[in-house]
Amino acid sequence: MSYVLQPLLRIRTMREDRATGELVAARQALAAADEALAARRRELEDYEATKEERRDRIYDAVMGRAVSRDQLDMANEGVARIDEEGAIKADNVAHAESDRKTCESAVETARANLSQATKNRMKIDEHRAVWLEAEAKEQEARAEGELEDFTVRKEEV
Repeated sequence: MSYVLQPLLRIRTMREDRATGELVAARQALAAADEALAARRRELEDYEATKEERRDRIYDAVMGRAVSRDQLDMANEGVARIDEEGAIKADNVAHAESDRKTCESAVETARANLSQATKNRMKIDEHRAVWLEAEAKEQEARAEGELEDFTVRKEEV
């Protein structure tokens, strides 16, 4: 006799496999987010290391020289662009950190889903083991009954 809950066991196994795949995908996304965050932090560090030098070059181009108002405005605009670049890079780091936290929570959710799917499958596995044991005992009892019937009939003859 086949196991009555076999279709349910198959479904639970498929759900567990899907949850495992989702966990793997979430971990890969987290690794990618970690790499992106590290890259954004390196960009910000590189900016911080070179911003003063870049500003000084702009100031050196106009300091001690006679310059027009347009040239002075261009120098101020260049310095403002450098500052704006720093704000953009800092914002990029903040976004990368936010993305990483989102990926971290996705990993935790996937881990919880996998745990639940595994528990659900294990419940059916345990039930199947009990069912198989009961089925084996029942079959053994039937076999003994048939053997008794056979030996009794043989003696009667």
